[in-house]
Amino acid sequence: MTEWRFGYRLDGDDAPRTQNFMLNTPAARSTGDFPSIRQRMVFRSPCVCVLRYAPDQVTHRGMGMFEELQRAEQARDFESVIAGVREAVLADRRVFADPWLKAWSGRRWRNIFISEAAADEAAVSSARKKGLRKDVRPPRQQVAERYLRGDAIREWSVEMPAAAIPDLHNCTGLFCPGLLNGLLPTRAFQEALPALQSAHDWRFLRADLHAMRSCEANLADLDAAMRDGRGLRADCQRIDASQALPPGDVYMIGYSKGVPDILTWLAARQPAPGRVRCLFNWAGAPGGSYLADDIYNSVKDLEIARAEDAINRLLQVISPFIRMDRSPGRLDEFDIKGALRDLTTTARATFMQQQATTLDDLDIPVFNLSGATSLTEVPYFQIQGYMEISKYDANNDMQVTQAQAKVDLPLAVDLAMLRGHHWDLSYSPFPRTMRLGSPNLDHPFPKQAAASAMVKFAAELGLID
Repeated sequence: MTEWRFGYRLDGDDAPRTQNFMLNTPAARSTGDFPSIRQRMVFRSPCVCVLRYAPDQVTHRGMGMFEELQRAEQARDFESVIAGVREAVLADRRVFADPWLKAWSGRRWRNIFISEAAADEAAVSSARKKGLRKDVRPPRQQVAERYLRGDAIREWSVEMPAAAIPDLHNCTGLFCPGLLNGLLPTRAFQEALPALQSAHDWRFLRADLHAMRSCEANLADLDAAMRDGRGLRADCQRIDASQALPPGDVYMIGYSKGVPDILTWLAARQPAPGRVRCLFNWAGAPGGSYLADDIYNSVKDLEIARAEDAINRLLQVISPFIRMDRSPGRLDEFDIKGALRDLTTTARATFMQQQATTLDDLDIPVFNLSGATSLTEVPYFQIQGYMEISKYDANNDMQVTQAQAKVDLPLAVDLAMLRGHHWDLSYSPFPRTMRLGSPNLDHPFPKQAAASAMVKFAAELGLID
């Protein structure tokens, strides 16, 4: 017999109540695991409430839910930890609300990433210290110290089992790009996704999110991708309607404004359980940006006569050398004010206040991966923006703070703070003729290693198959 104590709150309560009751199930007797993460309980008071797993409100009088796995990790029995975590996740995805599992998930993803980057000759070359003396650090140390920030750098010496290369047939990776999609010299993950698709037969689909319109308007683009498989291939070539294949279940990777677009779609469409296996928030802007606040305030009262002129003016603010030398298409759909408004901190905060419960009810794990850079690592024409954001958070990626870069939900997990500016984390090197002398547009961050780590991590957890 196993006794559990539940914390719960009824309508009108100012403080949580507690209720003890006994569970007599084989699972509870043999392992002490929580037998049902979500269940409906009727209490003596005239009410019915739904109990949801929240680690700070559930106490098992005996062994904690992950106590055995914590001991296994301390003993460096990582194979047992990996197997035990997978079993727990397969039983119920709400276990990601557990603080230890959040922390372990970060340690495991970073370990996979370090291994992937250390096997990438270009990544190691960029991480190698230049000078008269030969860099004798091991490759794992080189890439950890170059591409990670914070205490995670020290984890390079931890030897965990290599992540298996998954055989994925039931899931598609749906990539959702950000603002200015298709207008910059390169696209996000332009080389990484086709390389992984070719090497491992993992299918990727790019949602053809409009470069400059509101999250609400971009619902149509996500509908087209999720329903029909319309959008762009991994190599950024447009998919002909006659060749489009519905993606089935997906795991989503969102970059920059692509994350607010995804969250808006999830809240509006509320997909069936399992249709969206998980979401990787890659250098996203779910909290908006102080830079977007400033730009929106400067254009919100302007009359925009022609989309081309407005886009050119905006691009000049972001990067002085980019020009629209060809039509990006869908000019009649451009809504610059709507796009910028939806990236303001006020708009994003209002959205989360209104939709947090709806998003949490979907039981979709969200994995946050944010960037952090420094004054000497950003393009010179972004220095002013970096300095402005640094007033709020020195660990910004030149466009968003750490808080703005993270989805804040019970099932959201912080995997890593990466060293790189907002463009470096996703874009291939800009052509030399379009760098205007800036040394920080070579974008050395190992995108393929990061994308591979995301896929292997999700597969190891049993979230994708």
